[in-house]
Amino acid sequence: MKILHAYCLNYNLGDYALGYGLKKALRELMPIDLIAEVNLQGQVFDEYFINNVNQKYDLLVIGGGGIIHGAHWPQGWFWLIEKELIKTIKIPFVVYAAGYNYFKDEQGIPERGIAHLRETARRARLFSVRNDGSHERLKSQTGINAEVMADPGFWVGRNQSFPWPIELPKDYVVVQLANDKPAHRFGGAQNYQEVVNRLRGLIQRLAKKFHVLLAPHVFDDIAISRDVAVGLNNVSIWSFSDFAFDKVEKIFGYYQHAKCVLAMRGHGQIIPLSFGIPTISLENHHKHRELMEMIGLGQYNVDVTDVQLPEKVLGLVEQAITNRPSIYTHLTERLDLLWKGTSDTIHAAFPELITTNQV
Repeated sequence: MKILHAYCLNYNLGDYALGYGLKKALRELMPIDLIAEVNLQGQVFDEYFINNVNQKYDLLVIGGGGIIHGAHWPQGWFWLIEKELIKTIKIPFVVYAAGYNYFKDEQGIPERGIAHLRETARRARLFSVRNDGSHERLKSQTGINAEVMADPGFWVGRNQSFPWPIELPKDYVVVQLANDKPAHRFGGAQNYQEVVNRLRGLIQRLAKKFHVLLAPHVFDDIAISRDVAVGLNNVSIWSFSDFAFDKVEKIFGYYQHAKCVLAMRGHGQIIPLSFGIPTISLENHHKHRELMEMIGLGQYNVDVTDVQLPEKVLGLVEQAITNRPSIYTHLTERLDLLWKGTSDTIHAAFPELITTNQV
């Protein structure tokens, strides 16, 4: 079976990580000869390209990631195909664990996007959204009752281990900060410095006990990481360019071996959770809290604009590290259930392609 995977290859480590996890899952669940990939945010699915896809591949996989976003995009979300051309895709295609990424203060999906998404859902063999509250947000706007699947980033740590980052001490924590779309993430761009000051207070206190590694996922994240780290001892920033993007696999060991992870991005949460690592969500989009609630760890969430953020997060770090064994057991059990759900959903969509010994 030959698969074309179309997802966001626009320079976000988290997107490359979910691509890693998705391919890993598909190889376990399907008899695959080839997985090719293309940038969903760059490739126009015109008649020529669609004809190519129909001739060369047996399955088109779109997503996952936060692809239901971008009101200014031609189709109102990230798939660059005219609505009338969707029916010309002759091979099966699926939308895999798509994320509804509009912030609460945005106006949501435009009308052309709603119509496009409805046609996509009608034509797809499987139309699914990720398990972070996207189902409810999408259904309320479009009426689409999508399947819910685990974000493929949860499979990064499945049955796999990665090297310890030898340059770091034994006791370190990872802090992943986000800085793109600041007008939405901080309750308004004018609040940036206040949030940075709270984060500096938090990290200064964390660094008295642990080495703190700041982990930018996109280029814009480097600036906030520097603003938070400047002048602080026992704090470092990983070298973004060393991992971006063909070497994304190198970041997984940093997450797997951390004592705890604090994250402002969905995949900053998902990657460590995939290894059973205690993770605290620094909520700046409602999907962050909803993801933690879905995984059964909703108490480990603090709004990034909370004036008591340093005290609350420090308390949660202490609690999470104390409860590390039980959190690991909880996550192992929850991930097993999520994997069964993924396997069952793929099997139901493609019963003819699943080998019996892999179900």
